[in-house]
Amino acid sequence: MTQDEILQALEPAQRSAHKYRPYPRRKLSGTVLTLLWVLRVYVLIAVPLVVYAFVKALMAGK
Repeated sequence: MTQDEILQALEPAQRSAHKYRPYPRRKLSGTVLTLLWVLRVYVLIAVPLVVYAFVKALMAGK
């Protein structure tokens, strides 16, 4: 039996449970983890700068 035939034989609730089964966590290398932390730091620095520039532009428009 193929995977499609097996899924067709299941009841709707069983198909739904099979379809939404979560994937296990992926093991990431040290390089990828480092890049993700650099991205987090960048976002923490960039967001306040963007908010500051937005507020400054609003105040200049008055």
